[in-house]
Amino acid sequence: MDWKTKAKLGVGIIGVGLAAATAWTALDRVKNRGTERVPYKTVERIDGVELRRYPETIRVRTTASNGREAFFRLFNYIDGANEGGTSVSMTTPVETGADTSAAGDGATKTGESISMTAPVETTRADGATMSFFLPATYTPETAPEPTNDDVELVVDPPRTLAVRRFSWWAPRIRVSLNERTLRKTLAQAGIEPTGEPRLLRYDAPFTPPWLRTNEVVVEVDTASVRRALR
Repeated sequence: MDWKTKAKLGVGIIGVGLAAATAWTALDRVKNRGTERVPYKTVERIDGVELRRYPETIRVRTTASNGREAFFRLFNYIDGANEGGTSVSMTTPVETGADTSAAGDGATKTGESISMTAPVETTRADGATMSFFLPATYTPETAPEPTNDDVELVVDPPRTLAVRRFSWWAPRIRVSLNERTLRKTLAQAGIEPTGEPRLLRYDAPFTPPWLRTNEVVVEVDTASVRRALR
Protein backbone atom coordinates (compact mmCIF):
# COMPACT_ATOMS: atom_id res chain seq x y z
CA MET A 1 0.00 0.00 0.00
CA ASP A 2 1.59 3.30 -1.10
CA TRP A 3 1.54 6.48 0.96
CA LYS A 4 -1.29 8.06 -1.04
CA THR A 5 -3.57 5.09 -0.38
CA LYS A 6 -2.63 5.15 3.32
CA ALA A 7 -3.37 8.87 3.47
CA LYS A 8 -6.77 8.43 1.86
CA LEU A 9 -7.56 5.57 4.24
CA GLY A 10 -6.52 7.69 7.22
CA VAL A 11 -8.69 10.61 6.10
CA GLY A 12 -11.61 8.24 5.59
CA ILE A 13 -11.26 6.78 9.09
CA ILE A 14 -11.07 10.27 10.61
CA GLY A 15 -14.16 11.31 8.64
CA VAL A 16 -16.13 8.30 9.84
CA GLY A 17 -15.05 9.00 13.41
CA LEU A 18 -16.10 12.65 13.23
CA ALA A 19 -19.45 11.71 11.68
CA ALA A 20 -20.07 9.14 14.43
CA ALA A 21 -19.18 11.67 17.14
CA THR A 22 -21.49 14.27 15.58
CA ALA A 23 -24.37 11.77 15.37
CA TRP A 24 -23.76 10.67 18.99
CA THR A 25 -23.82 14.29 20.15
CA ALA A 26 -27.02 15.06 18.23
CA LEU A 27 -28.76 11.93 19.56
CA ASP A 28 -27.85 12.81 23.13
CA ARG A 29 -29.19 16.37 22.78
CA VAL A 30 -32.48 15.08 21.40
CA LYS A 31 -32.87 12.48 24.16
CA ASN A 32 -32.00 14.90 26.98
CA ARG A 33 -34.17 17.74 25.68
CA GLY A 34 -37.04 18.49 28.03
CA THR A 35 -35.62 16.73 31.11
CA GLU A 36 -36.60 18.77 34.15
CA ARG A 37 -33.76 20.14 36.27
CA VAL A 38 -33.82 21.27 39.88
CA PRO A 39 -34.24 25.08 39.78
CA TYR A 40 -31.82 27.50 41.45
CA LYS A 41 -30.69 31.14 41.41
CA THR A 42 -27.02 32.05 40.95
CA VAL A 43 -25.89 34.41 43.72
CA GLU A 44 -22.23 34.92 42.75
CA ARG A 45 -19.22 33.29 41.07
CA ILE A 46 -15.84 33.18 42.82
CA ASP A 47 -12.76 31.69 41.11
CA GLY A 48 -14.61 28.92 39.31
CA VAL A 49 -17.06 28.26 42.16
CA GLU A 50 -20.73 29.16 41.74
CA LEU A 51 -22.85 30.10 44.75
CA ARG A 52 -26.48 29.06 44.25
CA ARG A 53 -29.68 29.54 46.18
CA TYR A 54 -32.06 26.56 45.97
CA PRO A 55 -35.74 26.46 46.95
CA GLU A 56 -37.30 23.69 49.01
CA THR A 57 -36.84 20.41 47.14
CA ILE A 58 -38.06 16.86 47.62
CA ARG A 59 -35.92 13.84 46.88
CA VAL A 60 -36.12 10.10 47.30
CA ARG A 61 -33.04 8.55 48.95
CA THR A 62 -31.55 5.13 49.64
CA THR A 63 -28.30 3.60 50.90
CA ALA A 64 -27.08 0.33 49.37
CA SER A 65 -23.89 -1.72 49.18
CA ASN A 66 -23.05 -0.21 45.77
CA GLY A 67 -24.19 2.48 43.35
CA ARG A 68 -25.90 0.09 40.95
CA GLU A 69 -28.13 -1.37 43.66
CA ALA A 70 -28.97 2.11 44.97
CA PHE A 71 -29.80 3.37 41.48
CA PHE A 72 -32.23 0.57 40.70
CA ARG A 73 -34.01 0.92 44.05
CA LEU A 74 -34.69 4.54 43.20
CA PHE A 75 -35.54 3.75 39.60
CA ASN A 76 -38.10 1.21 40.83
CA TYR A 77 -39.62 3.95 43.00
CA ILE A 78 -40.13 6.33 40.07
CA ASP A 79 -41.33 3.39 37.97
CA GLY A 80 -44.21 2.69 40.36
CA ALA A 81 -42.82 1.07 43.54
CA ASN A 82 -44.71 3.55 45.70
CA GLU A 83 -48.15 3.95 47.24
CA GLY A 84 -50.64 4.31 44.42
CA GLY A 85 -48.32 2.77 41.81
CA THR A 86 -47.38 6.23 40.54
CA SER A 87 -44.76 6.39 37.79
CA VAL A 88 -42.61 9.48 38.37
CA SER A 89 -40.72 11.13 35.52
CA MET A 90 -36.98 11.43 35.96
CA THR A 91 -35.34 14.77 36.67
CA THR A 92 -31.70 15.77 36.85
CA PRO A 93 -29.26 15.74 38.50
CA VAL A 94 -28.59 12.53 40.41
CA GLU A 95 -26.82 13.17 43.72
CA THR A 96 -24.10 10.94 45.18
CA GLY A 97 -21.22 11.27 47.60
CA ALA A 98 -18.52 9.85 45.32
CA ASP A 99 -19.14 7.60 42.33
CA THR A 100 -22.66 7.51 41.01
CA SER A 101 -24.52 5.65 38.31
CA ALA A 102 -25.92 7.81 35.56
CA ALA A 103 -29.64 8.33 35.47
CA GLY A 104 -31.99 6.89 32.91
CA ASP A 105 -35.47 7.80 31.74
CA GLY A 106 -38.49 7.05 33.84
CA ALA A 107 -40.99 4.64 32.27
CA THR A 108 -44.73 4.57 32.73
CA LYS A 109 -46.46 1.31 33.61
CA THR A 110 -49.52 2.14 35.70
CA GLY A 111 -51.00 5.22 37.30
CA GLU A 112 -49.91 8.81 36.69
CA SER A 113 -46.44 9.61 35.38
CA ILE A 114 -43.87 11.41 37.58
CA SER A 115 -40.79 12.71 35.80
CA MET A 116 -37.37 12.44 37.32
CA THR A 117 -35.49 15.73 37.54
CA ALA A 118 -31.78 16.42 37.33
CA PRO A 119 -29.46 15.91 39.06
CA VAL A 120 -29.05 12.58 40.82
CA GLU A 121 -27.24 12.86 44.15
CA THR A 122 -24.94 10.24 45.66
CA THR A 123 -22.90 10.06 48.86
CA ARG A 124 -20.45 7.37 49.92
CA ALA A 125 -20.07 6.53 53.58
CA ASP A 126 -21.13 3.03 54.61
CA GLY A 127 -22.12 1.94 51.13
CA ALA A 128 -23.54 4.23 48.46
CA THR A 129 -26.21 6.79 49.32
CA MET A 130 -28.04 8.08 46.26
CA SER A 131 -30.91 10.51 45.73
CA PHE A 132 -33.30 11.29 42.88
CA PHE A 133 -34.99 14.69 42.96
CA LEU A 134 -38.74 14.77 42.37
CA PRO A 135 -40.33 17.23 39.92
CA ALA A 136 -41.33 20.63 41.29
CA THR A 137 -45.02 19.74 40.95
CA TYR A 138 -44.75 17.59 44.09
CA THR A 139 -45.08 18.85 47.65
CA PRO A 140 -44.29 17.04 50.91
CA GLU A 141 -48.01 16.23 51.10
CA THR A 142 -48.43 14.91 47.54
CA ALA A 143 -45.15 13.02 46.98
CA PRO A 144 -45.96 9.27 46.87
CA GLU A 145 -44.57 7.24 49.77
CA PRO A 146 -42.11 4.45 48.85
CA THR A 147 -43.22 0.85 49.35
CA ASN A 148 -39.61 -0.28 49.93
CA ASP A 149 -38.54 0.30 53.54
CA ASP A 150 -34.98 1.01 52.34
CA VAL A 151 -36.18 4.03 50.36
CA GLU A 152 -37.24 7.30 52.00
CA LEU A 153 -38.54 10.72 51.06
CA VAL A 154 -36.39 13.69 52.13
CA VAL A 155 -37.51 17.33 52.16
CA ASP A 156 -34.62 19.81 51.87
CA PRO A 157 -35.36 23.37 53.05
CA PRO A 158 -34.21 26.43 51.07
CA ARG A 159 -30.40 26.47 51.13
CA THR A 160 -27.22 27.90 49.62
CA LEU A 161 -24.80 25.58 47.82
CA ALA A 162 -21.27 26.16 46.58
CA VAL A 163 -20.73 24.38 43.26
CA ARG A 164 -17.66 23.47 41.19
CA ARG A 165 -18.52 22.08 37.75
CA PHE A 166 -16.41 19.78 35.57
CA SER A 167 -16.96 17.71 32.45
CA TRP A 168 -15.97 14.28 31.06
CA TRP A 169 -16.02 11.19 33.32
CA ALA A 170 -16.13 11.51 37.12
CA PRO A 171 -13.79 8.88 38.62
CA ARG A 172 -13.07 9.21 42.31
CA ILE A 173 -9.70 10.92 41.78
CA ARG A 174 -11.24 13.71 39.65
CA VAL A 175 -14.06 14.16 42.15
CA SER A 176 -11.51 14.39 44.97
CA LEU A 177 -9.39 16.98 43.12
CA ASN A 178 -12.42 19.17 42.40
CA GLU A 179 -13.60 18.81 45.99
CA ARG A 180 -10.20 19.95 47.23
CA THR A 181 -10.27 22.99 44.93
CA LEU A 182 -13.81 23.81 46.06
CA ARG A 183 -12.83 23.72 49.74
CA LYS A 184 -9.72 25.85 49.10
CA THR A 185 -11.70 28.50 47.22
CA LEU A 186 -14.31 28.71 49.97
CA ALA A 187 -11.64 28.97 52.68
CA GLN A 188 -9.89 31.80 50.83
CA ALA A 189 -13.22 33.64 50.46
CA GLY A 190 -14.13 33.14 54.13
CA ILE A 191 -17.23 31.06 53.30
CA GLU A 192 -18.04 28.27 55.76
CA PRO A 193 -19.23 24.82 54.57
CA THR A 194 -21.98 23.34 56.74
CA GLY A 195 -22.11 19.80 55.33
CA GLU A 196 -20.19 17.16 53.42
CA PRO A 197 -19.48 17.51 49.68
CA ARG A 198 -21.69 15.57 47.27
CA LEU A 199 -21.50 14.75 43.59
CA LEU A 200 -24.23 15.76 41.16
CA ARG A 201 -24.55 14.13 37.74
CA TYR A 202 -26.91 15.30 35.04
CA ASP A 203 -26.50 12.84 32.19
CA ALA A 204 -27.82 9.54 30.92
CA PRO A 205 -25.42 6.60 30.39
CA PHE A 206 -25.30 7.14 26.61
CA THR A 207 -24.16 10.79 26.91
CA PRO A 208 -20.78 11.40 25.21
CA PRO A 209 -18.09 12.23 27.80
CA TRP A 210 -17.41 15.65 26.24
CA LEU A 211 -21.05 16.62 26.88
CA ARG A 212 -21.27 15.36 30.46
CA THR A 213 -21.93 17.74 33.34
CA ASN A 214 -20.71 16.86 36.83
CA GLU A 215 -20.71 19.09 39.91
CA VAL A 216 -19.12 18.81 43.33
CA VAL A 217 -21.36 20.71 45.75
CA VAL A 218 -21.43 21.54 49.45
CA GLU A 219 -23.98 23.43 51.51
CA VAL A 220 -22.60 26.65 52.96
CA ASP A 221 -23.52 29.04 55.76
CA THR A 222 -25.65 31.81 54.27
CA ALA A 223 -24.42 34.41 56.76
CA SER A 224 -20.79 33.73 55.80
CA VAL A 225 -21.75 34.16 52.13
CA ARG A 226 -23.26 37.57 52.89
CA ARG A 227 -20.09 38.62 54.74
CA ALA A 228 -17.85 37.42 51.91
CA LEU A 229 -19.84 39.33 49.29
CA ARG A 230 -19.90 42.69 51.09
